[in-house]
Amino acid sequence: MRPSRRHGRRPIRSSLTGPQLPNPDARVARFELAARAALELLRQEVGDELRGVRIGFATAPMGQGAGTSEQPLFYSIDRADRTIVLYRMPLQSHARNRMDLQFAIRDEVVSRLAEIYGRRPEEIDPDWGM
Repeated sequence: MRPSRRHGRRPIRSSLTGPQLPNPDARVARFELAARAALELLRQEVGDELRGVRIGFATAPMGQGAGTSEQPLFYSIDRADRTIVLYRMPLQSHARNRMDLQFAIRDEVVSRLAEIYGRRPEEIDPDWGM
């Protein structure tokens, strides 16, 4: 027995967003690629500073987490667990392109590492902020 077609129409073959709107999943994938690239470059340059520090990403801040932050819309830090959580949506909204996003992620991670270690970001990565 063949499944009946609803109202005689063919199954949907395209994205629900249509051709005129960007696919929302593509933003997440682009962010993940930029984040991986930024962290890989950072690991090559300041690998010892990253040892034992967990870096995570979330879409946006949700309520009161375990960490603290001077800018709670951009990041959260848990110094006891040495955990940094950066929020994707605020970072993406301020970046103009993929390269800008990679630099923003890199600078944020270096800034948060400096905050965890009680040092200046330039001491961890001399290229910080460039």
